[in-house]
Amino acid sequence: MTQVLSQDEIDALLGGLDEVSESKTESEPSVQEEGEIIPYDFTNAVRMSRVKFPAFAAINDHFNRGLRTTLSSILRVMVDSSIVPIEVISFKEFLRRVPVPSSLHILKMDPFRGHFMMVMDSQLVFCIVEIFLGSSSIGQSRIEGREFTSIEQRLIKRIVNSLLKDLERSWQPINPVKINYVRSEINPQFAKIAQDEDAVIISKFQLDIEEMSGVIYLCIPVGLIQPIKAKLQSSFQADEADDPVWLNRLVHNLKETPLEIKVPLGKARVKGSALLDLEIGDIIQLDTRIDDMLEVIIQGQPKFAGHPGISRGQRAIKIVTPILPED
Repeated sequence: MTQVLSQDEIDALLGGLDEVSESKTESEPSVQEEGEIIPYDFTNAVRMSRVKFPAFAAINDHFNRGLRTTLSSILRVMVDSSIVPIEVISFKEFLRRVPVPSSLHILKMDPFRGHFMMVMDSQLVFCIVEIFLGSSSIGQSRIEGREFTSIEQRLIKRIVNSLLKDLERSWQPINPVKINYVRSEINPQFAKIAQDEDAVIISKFQLDIEEMSGVIYLCIPVGLIQPIKAKLQSSFQADEADDPVWLNRLVHNLKETPLEIKVPLGKARVKGSALLDLEIGDIIQLDTRIDDMLEVIIQGQPKFAGHPGISRGQRAIKIVTPILPED
Protein backbone atom coordinates (compact mmCIF):
# COMPACT_ATOMS: atom_id res chain seq x y z
CA MET A 1 0.00 0.00 0.00
CA THR A 2 1.38 3.34 -1.00
CA GLN A 3 1.01 6.34 1.22
CA VAL A 4 2.08 9.85 0.34
CA LEU A 5 3.80 11.74 3.20
CA SER A 6 2.68 15.21 3.92
CA GLN A 7 5.13 18.10 4.08
CA ASP A 8 4.93 18.20 7.88
CA GLU A 9 5.78 14.49 8.10
CA ILE A 10 8.75 14.98 5.72
CA ASP A 11 10.06 17.88 7.86
CA ALA A 12 9.72 15.81 11.05
CA LEU A 13 11.60 12.90 9.45
CA LEU A 14 14.45 15.13 8.31
CA GLY A 15 14.60 16.76 11.77
CA GLY A 16 15.08 13.34 13.40
CA LEU A 17 17.99 12.57 11.10
CA ASP A 18 19.62 15.89 12.02
CA GLU A 19 19.34 15.07 15.74
CA VAL A 20 21.00 11.67 15.20
CA SER A 21 23.81 13.33 13.26
CA GLU A 22 24.30 15.93 15.99
CA SER A 23 24.43 13.28 18.73
CA LYS A 24 27.13 11.35 16.86
CA THR A 25 29.15 14.50 16.37
CA GLU A 26 28.94 15.32 20.07
CA SER A 27 30.23 11.87 21.02
CA GLU A 28 33.33 12.29 18.86
CA PRO A 29 36.33 14.22 20.31
CA SER A 30 36.30 17.79 19.08
CA VAL A 31 39.33 19.68 17.89
CA GLN A 32 40.58 22.26 20.38
CA GLU A 33 40.23 25.80 19.17
CA GLU A 34 43.16 28.13 19.72
CA GLY A 35 42.73 29.98 23.01
CA GLU A 36 40.13 27.49 24.27
CA ILE A 37 40.52 26.01 27.75
CA ILE A 38 42.22 22.59 27.66
CA PRO A 39 41.28 20.13 30.46
CA TYR A 40 44.18 18.91 32.62
CA ASP A 41 44.52 15.15 33.00
CA PHE A 42 45.82 14.49 36.53
CA THR A 43 46.19 10.76 35.85
CA ASN A 44 48.61 11.57 33.06
CA ALA A 45 50.41 14.46 34.74
CA VAL A 46 53.87 12.99 34.24
CA ARG A 47 53.50 12.98 30.47
CA MET A 48 52.12 16.49 30.40
CA SER A 49 54.95 17.92 32.49
CA ARG A 50 57.78 19.53 30.62
CA VAL A 51 60.53 19.14 33.21
CA LYS A 52 63.97 19.55 31.70
CA PHE A 53 67.32 18.67 33.24
CA PRO A 54 70.12 20.10 31.05
CA ALA A 55 72.82 18.97 33.48
CA PHE A 56 71.92 15.33 32.81
CA ALA A 57 73.30 15.74 29.29
CA ALA A 58 76.76 16.40 30.75
CA ILE A 59 76.41 13.57 33.29
CA ASN A 60 75.33 11.08 30.62
CA ASP A 61 78.09 12.21 28.27
CA HIS A 62 80.75 11.61 30.95
CA PHE A 63 79.24 8.26 31.88
CA ASN A 64 78.97 7.17 28.23
CA ARG A 65 82.67 7.77 27.68
CA GLY A 66 83.59 5.87 30.84
CA LEU A 67 81.13 3.09 29.96
CA ARG A 68 82.74 2.59 26.55
CA THR A 69 86.29 2.56 27.97
CA THR A 70 85.50 0.28 30.91
CA LEU A 71 83.63 -2.38 28.90
CA SER A 72 86.26 -2.37 26.14
CA SER A 73 88.98 -2.90 28.75
CA ILE A 74 87.16 -5.68 30.62
CA LEU A 75 85.82 -7.59 27.60
CA ARG A 76 88.92 -7.08 25.40
CA VAL A 77 86.71 -6.19 22.45
CA MET A 78 85.71 -2.90 20.86
CA VAL A 79 82.52 -1.54 22.43
CA ASP A 80 80.65 1.35 20.87
CA SER A 81 77.91 3.23 22.70
CA SER A 82 75.52 6.08 22.02
CA ILE A 83 73.18 8.16 24.19
CA VAL A 84 69.42 8.40 23.69
CA PRO A 85 67.86 11.69 24.95
CA ILE A 86 66.48 11.39 28.48
CA GLU A 87 62.78 10.94 29.21
CA VAL A 88 60.66 11.88 32.20
CA ILE A 89 57.87 9.30 32.51
CA SER A 90 55.98 7.48 35.24
CA PHE A 91 57.63 4.55 36.96
CA LYS A 92 54.74 2.28 35.96
CA GLU A 93 55.27 3.09 32.30
CA PHE A 94 59.00 2.37 32.59
CA LEU A 95 58.32 -1.06 34.12
CA ARG A 96 56.08 -1.90 31.16
CA ARG A 97 59.03 -1.32 28.83
CA VAL A 98 61.39 -3.63 30.74
CA PRO A 99 61.35 -7.12 29.21
CA VAL A 100 61.39 -10.29 31.31
CA PRO A 101 63.96 -11.51 32.08
CA SER A 102 66.18 -8.48 32.55
CA SER A 103 69.10 -7.82 34.84
CA LEU A 104 67.89 -5.15 37.28
CA HIS A 105 70.29 -3.72 39.84
CA ILE A 106 69.06 -1.65 42.78
CA LEU A 107 71.56 1.04 43.80
CA LYS A 108 71.90 3.62 46.58
CA MET A 109 73.26 7.11 45.92
CA ASP A 110 74.62 8.75 49.06
CA PRO A 111 73.93 11.33 50.45
CA PHE A 112 70.45 11.22 48.84
CA ARG A 113 67.55 9.24 50.28
CA GLY A 114 66.00 6.48 48.22
CA HIS A 115 67.20 4.13 45.49
CA PHE A 116 67.68 4.15 41.74
CA MET A 117 68.12 1.36 39.22
CA MET A 118 70.42 0.19 36.44
CA VAL A 119 68.87 -2.21 33.94
CA MET A 120 70.62 -4.41 31.36
CA ASP A 121 68.51 -6.22 28.78
CA SER A 122 68.92 -9.98 28.47
CA GLN A 123 70.56 -9.80 25.05
CA LEU A 124 73.38 -7.64 26.42
CA VAL A 125 73.77 -9.88 29.48
CA PHE A 126 74.17 -13.07 27.44
CA CYS A 127 76.55 -11.32 25.03
CA ILE A 128 78.82 -10.22 27.90
CA VAL A 129 78.72 -13.67 29.50
CA GLU A 130 79.65 -15.35 26.21
CA ILE A 131 82.66 -13.06 25.77
CA PHE A 132 83.72 -13.62 29.39
CA LEU A 133 83.60 -17.39 28.95
CA GLY A 134 85.54 -17.31 25.67
CA SER A 135 82.76 -18.25 23.27
CA SER A 136 83.64 -17.98 19.57
CA SER A 137 80.01 -17.65 18.43
CA ILE A 138 78.53 -14.60 20.13
CA GLY A 139 74.77 -14.29 20.03
CA GLN A 140 73.96 -18.00 19.69
CA SER A 141 72.61 -18.47 23.21
CA ARG A 142 68.88 -19.07 23.61
CA ILE A 143 67.42 -16.07 25.45
CA GLU A 144 63.73 -16.87 25.68
CA GLY A 145 62.37 -19.23 28.29
CA ARG A 146 65.13 -19.19 30.90
CA GLU A 147 66.47 -17.04 33.72
CA PHE A 148 70.04 -16.09 34.53
CA THR A 149 72.21 -18.63 36.28
CA SER A 150 74.16 -17.78 39.45
CA ILE A 151 77.40 -17.65 37.42
CA GLU A 152 75.88 -15.21 34.94
CA GLN A 153 74.57 -13.03 37.76
CA ARG A 154 78.00 -12.87 39.43
CA LEU A 155 79.68 -11.91 36.15
CA ILE A 156 77.16 -9.15 35.50
CA LYS A 157 77.49 -7.86 39.07
CA ARG A 158 81.23 -7.51 38.45
CA ILE A 159 80.50 -5.42 35.36
CA VAL A 160 77.98 -3.25 37.22
CA ASN A 161 80.39 -2.55 40.09
CA SER A 162 82.99 -1.38 37.55
CA LEU A 163 80.45 0.91 35.89
CA LEU A 164 79.46 2.44 39.23
CA LYS A 165 82.91 4.04 39.49
CA ASP A 166 82.39 5.67 36.11
CA LEU A 167 78.96 6.87 37.25
CA GLU A 168 80.45 8.43 40.38
CA ARG A 169 83.03 10.29 38.29
CA SER A 170 80.32 11.57 35.94
CA TRP A 171 78.43 13.09 38.91
CA GLN A 172 81.56 14.68 40.42
CA PRO A 173 81.31 18.06 38.59
CA ILE A 174 77.63 18.45 39.59
CA ASN A 175 77.48 16.96 43.07
CA PRO A 176 79.90 14.39 44.56
CA VAL A 177 78.11 11.13 45.35
CA LYS A 178 78.92 7.66 46.62
CA ILE A 179 77.03 4.84 44.87
CA ASN A 180 76.54 1.53 46.66
CA TYR A 181 75.26 -1.76 45.27
CA VAL A 182 72.14 -2.98 47.13
CA ARG A 183 70.74 -6.05 45.34
CA SER A 184 69.76 -7.47 41.95
CA GLU A 185 66.40 -8.60 40.57
CA ILE A 186 65.15 -10.34 37.44
CA ASN A 187 61.43 -9.56 37.55
CA PRO A 188 60.60 -5.82 37.29
CA GLN A 189 57.65 -6.28 39.66
CA PHE A 190 60.09 -6.88 42.53
CA ALA A 191 62.15 -3.75 41.82
CA LYS A 192 59.86 -1.18 43.44
CA ILE A 193 62.11 1.84 43.88
CA ALA A 194 59.17 4.28 43.48
CA GLN A 195 55.38 4.43 43.40
CA ASP A 196 53.67 3.66 40.09
CA GLU A 197 52.72 7.28 39.39
CA ASP A 198 56.02 8.80 40.52
CA ALA A 199 58.06 10.57 37.85
CA VAL A 200 61.39 8.99 36.95
CA ILE A 201 64.25 10.14 34.71
CA ILE A 202 65.24 7.51 32.14
CA SER A 203 68.72 7.59 30.60
CA LYS A 204 69.22 5.07 27.80
CA PHE A 205 72.59 3.91 26.42
CA GLN A 206 72.69 1.85 23.22
CA LEU A 207 75.68 -0.53 23.10
CA ASP A 208 77.14 -2.29 20.05
CA ILE A 209 79.52 -5.18 20.73
CA GLU A 210 80.82 -6.71 17.49
CA GLU A 211 77.61 -7.83 15.73
CA MET A 212 75.44 -7.73 18.85
CA SER A 213 73.61 -4.78 20.41
CA GLY A 214 72.06 -4.17 23.80
CA VAL A 215 70.70 -1.47 26.06
CA ILE A 216 71.54 -0.13 29.51
CA TYR A 217 68.95 1.98 31.32
CA LEU A 218 69.40 4.27 34.31
CA CYS A 219 66.12 4.89 36.14
CA ILE A 220 66.38 7.72 38.69
CA PRO A 221 63.26 8.90 40.57
CA VAL A 222 62.80 12.66 40.44
CA GLY A 223 62.21 12.65 44.20
CA LEU A 224 65.71 11.20 44.73
CA ILE A 225 67.48 14.21 43.25
CA GLN A 226 65.04 16.76 44.71
CA PRO A 227 67.74 18.40 46.94
CA ILE A 228 69.80 19.35 43.84
CA LYS A 229 66.94 19.77 41.38
CA ALA A 230 67.88 23.43 40.81
CA LYS A 231 71.42 22.42 39.82
CA LEU A 232 70.19 19.83 37.36
CA GLN A 233 67.66 22.18 35.77
CA SER A 234 70.22 24.95 35.25
CA SER A 235 72.51 25.05 32.23
CA PHE A 236 75.73 23.20 32.90
CA GLN A 237 78.99 23.08 31.00
CA ALA A 238 81.30 20.10 31.11
CA ASP A 239 84.44 20.35 33.23
CA GLU A 240 87.02 21.81 30.85
CA ALA A 241 89.84 20.76 33.17
CA ASP A 242 89.45 17.25 31.72
CA ASP A 243 90.67 18.59 28.37
CA PRO A 244 94.53 18.50 28.37
CA VAL A 245 94.78 21.05 25.54
CA TRP A 246 92.62 23.54 27.45
CA LEU A 247 94.53 22.84 30.67
CA ASN A 248 97.96 23.41 29.06
CA ARG A 249 96.76 26.66 27.48
CA LEU A 250 95.42 27.84 30.84
CA VAL A 251 98.72 27.08 32.63
CA HIS A 252 100.70 28.85 29.90
CA ASN A 253 98.52 31.97 30.12
CA LEU A 254 98.81 32.03 33.90
CA LYS A 255 102.60 31.85 33.70
CA GLU A 256 102.68 34.75 31.25
CA THR A 257 100.40 37.00 33.33
CA PRO A 258 102.29 40.10 34.66
CA LEU A 259 101.96 40.72 38.41
CA GLU A 260 102.85 43.68 40.62
CA ILE A 261 104.99 42.73 43.64
CA LYS A 262 105.80 45.11 46.51
CA VAL A 263 107.88 44.55 49.65
CA PRO A 264 107.38 47.40 52.16
CA LEU A 265 110.52 47.84 54.26
CA GLY A 266 108.62 49.42 57.13
CA LYS A 267 106.69 52.47 58.33
CA ALA A 268 107.48 55.59 60.33
CA ARG A 269 105.48 58.54 61.67
CA VAL A 270 107.09 61.99 61.54
CA LYS A 271 105.77 65.48 62.19
CA GLY A 272 105.32 67.94 59.40
CA SER A 273 108.02 70.23 60.80
CA ALA A 274 110.50 67.32 60.90
CA LEU A 275 109.61 66.39 57.33
CA LEU A 276 110.36 69.96 56.16
CA ASP A 277 113.76 69.88 57.89
CA LEU A 278 114.90 66.62 56.24
CA GLU A 279 118.15 66.83 54.28
CA ILE A 280 120.22 64.42 52.22
CA GLY A 281 121.89 61.93 54.54
CA ASP A 282 119.30 62.11 57.32
CA ILE A 283 118.05 58.76 58.71
CA ILE A 284 114.39 57.87 59.35
CA GLN A 285 113.86 55.18 61.96
CA LEU A 286 111.36 52.53 60.67
CA ASP A 287 109.14 50.28 62.81
CA THR A 288 110.94 47.10 61.68
CA ARG A 289 114.23 45.61 62.78
CA ILE A 290 116.95 44.26 60.53
CA ASP A 291 116.11 40.64 61.42
CA ASP A 292 112.31 41.01 60.99
CA MET A 293 110.53 39.26 58.09
CA LEU A 294 108.86 41.50 55.51
CA GLU A 295 105.55 41.01 53.74
CA VAL A 296 105.54 40.24 50.01
CA ILE A 297 102.41 41.92 48.60
CA ILE A 298 101.16 40.61 45.23
CA GLN A 299 98.44 42.58 43.46
CA GLY A 300 97.61 44.32 46.75
CA GLN A 301 97.31 41.09 48.77
CA PRO A 302 99.98 39.82 51.26
CA LYS A 303 101.01 36.34 50.08
CA PHE A 304 104.48 35.58 51.51
CA ALA A 305 106.93 36.63 54.20
CA GLY A 306 110.72 36.67 53.87
CA HIS A 307 114.07 38.32 54.59
CA PRO A 308 115.52 41.12 52.43
CA GLY A 309 119.01 40.78 50.95
CA ILE A 310 121.19 40.99 47.85
CA SER A 311 121.21 38.43 45.00
CA ARG A 312 123.63 38.84 42.07
CA GLY A 313 124.08 42.50 42.89
CA GLN A 314 120.31 43.17 42.93
CA ARG A 315 118.08 43.94 45.89
CA ALA A 316 115.98 40.80 46.56
CA ILE A 317 113.88 39.03 49.17
CA LYS A 318 114.15 35.39 50.24
CA ILE A 319 110.72 33.73 50.67
CA VAL A 320 110.48 31.97 54.03
CA THR A 321 106.79 31.17 54.53
CA PRO A 322 103.40 31.76 52.87
CA ILE A 323 100.82 34.00 54.52
CA LEU A 324 97.53 32.15 54.93
CA PRO A 325 94.20 34.04 54.59
CA GLU A 326 93.35 33.54 58.26
CA ASP A 327 96.71 35.07 59.24
